[in-house]
Formats: sequence, C-alpha cells, structure tokens
Amino acid sequence: MTVAVFIMYGVALVAGFAGAWLLLRLRIATSEGAVYGYRIAGTMLAALALVLAIFATAQWSWNQTP
Repeated sequence: MTVAVFIMYGVALVAGFAGAWLLLRLRIATSEGAVYGYRIAGTMLAALALVLAIFATAQWSWNQTP
C-alpha cells in the first residue's frame, strides 16, 4: 500500500467522522438554519468520505502486482 492510499484513507476517515458528528448534531439543533446547515455539511462530508474510500480502494487494487 502506497503513501497516497494511506493519505486518501486517512482523509476519508476524518471526513466520515466529521460528517457523522454533524449529522448527530441534528438531534440538538435549535433553529431551522442550524438543521439545514448540519444536514447539508454532514451529507457532503459523508459523500466525500465514501468517494475517497472508493478511490483509495481502487488505487490500492490497481497497484498490486499479480
């Protein structure tokens, strides 16, 4: 596994935790604006984590020697 793959997995992990934290904050949001902001940012970070994890896995599998 190369350094680039580790970095991509690391960024995906951080983005996933941040997205989950923002989506969990929806339970205690006080205003409509806060709910909207947490929902948008949490969904975007979760999508970023998913896409980066998929690309990191693809890059890792392409770099393996048969």
